[in-house]
Amino acid sequence: MKYYYDLHIHSVLSPDADVLMTPNNIFNMAYLKKLDILAVTDHNSTKQLPICHEISRSYDMLFVPGIELSLVEDYHVLVYFETLQDALAFDTSLEPWRNQKRYDAMTEHSQGITDIDDQIVSYESYDLSSNLSLSLLDLKQLLTSFRHILVFAHIQRQKHSGLHVLPQPGVHACEIGSSKHINLMKEHHLETMKVLYSSDAHTITDINERVESNVIELDELTMDAFFRYFEHG
Repeated sequence: MKYYYDLHIHSVLSPDADVLMTPNNIFNMAYLKKLDILAVTDHNSTKQLPICHEISRSYDMLFVPGIELSLVEDYHVLVYFETLQDALAFDTSLEPWRNQKRYDAMTEHSQGITDIDDQIVSYESYDLSSNLSLSLLDLKQLLTSFRHILVFAHIQRQKHSGLHVLPQPGVHACEIGSSKHINLMKEHHLETMKVLYSSDAHTITDINERVESNVIELDELTMDAFFRYFEHG
């Protein structure tokens, strides 16, 4: 069956996300756009995911716990986890690799962690926009403890793209902003890799529409079916 997705969305926990990117707003917009699969992937942190997971229970869609990592090589990757518990355990394992620079919040919503009513109850004090000291090799080692999906983010961009190091063993897919960049896959001999078309939404209106580019075919709308799609090539 075909399912429509957006697997790259930032909440108010991400320092560059709009103030309206609260968990309830994200899920409400995804519902209005009739998406079936949703992932919240904040920069270098999974601390917003418990509330997102709780909210997801009220919606008939598959919620995939995720994160966007800024690696020391200065490109970004997305990681998806099978369970919320795995995502939170991975977040704890990132602590030695975090940039210890304190975040100078310019607005009230910056790097906020919300409660179930979208009220900010705490803040992430470390600067989540800074690169981790984590390399791709280090990351792969950390991920051996978790069932995961590893995706190179927005490879069509000039900044923060790891296109120049692909293909890589252990990478399940590439993310491209739109189908107009699909020739990149052929030009770089990546035709055998799966491709995702996600929004990288930092504002609420940028969340994917229900269109044919962002479709994934699964046997059923379950986490196991989602992971098998990527694991089996």
